[in-house]
Amino acid sequence: MKNDWKMYQRNSILGAFGAVLMMVGDLSLSVIPPNNNDSGLFVREYYLSGAYPSWRFPLLLGPGVIGIALCAFAVWVMYTQIKPEYKKLRLLMKISGVIYLTSACVIHYMIGSLADWTSMLSPLLERDQIIELVQNQYQRAMPCLWIAYVGMVVMILGSAWAFATKKTILPGKMFIFHILVWQIIFVLVPDIRQAMGADHATLDYVLSQSSGNTALCIYMIANAVWAGCQRKKES
Repeated sequence: MKNDWKMYQRNSILGAFGAVLMMVGDLSLSVIPPNNNDSGLFVREYYLSGAYPSWRFPLLLGPGVIGIALCAFAVWVMYTQIKPEYKKLRLLMKISGVIYLTSACVIHYMIGSLADWTSMLSPLLERDQIIELVQNQYQRAMPCLWIAYVGMVVMILGSAWAFATKKTILPGKMFIFHILVWQIIFVLVPDIRQAMGADHATLDYVLSQSSGNTALCIYMIANAVWAGCQRKKES
């Protein structure tokens, strides 16, 4: 089993690194000056003013392609966590993971490209025209891309279900590092701030836009540390 823990730890580290590379793209979109008139993913004054730097889109795309490839190791880790006797749940994790890996990069590219186009069109079109054009394009594409979110949700909930039903090799205390826990935290913080009447802040954009990849990174790091502890116990 010692060699298996070594592989598990290695794959967790690679999965965490993949999540970090995906976070680079999230940060390239979300680290912008806030404005109280901002709404959604693209109706942001920084984009509409044309100030969004053109180099940020390649920064999103390059690391994103490598990152999603490395996230295959994260899917392997989440698959391996399920005890071998629960074959149907393992199969569900594998299928949902493949769906996520083959479609998430498309969404990553689409959101980045529409943000880039919003800024590029600012000298050419009126503000309302840009908003209508970009939002229409987003609404046309998203129904075809919901499959990526389905894969991601099924994978996360399947993993959480494994914890709840003790079908995972991980101890119950590891759930505090689970993707579901941290994604909820990151998504709720901006909502709570807004409910309290706080102004928009860059932190709100960062937390909401990078919630999934940051939560995955935390979970993979926790798994790498846990696997390292298991290796020491068996050495």
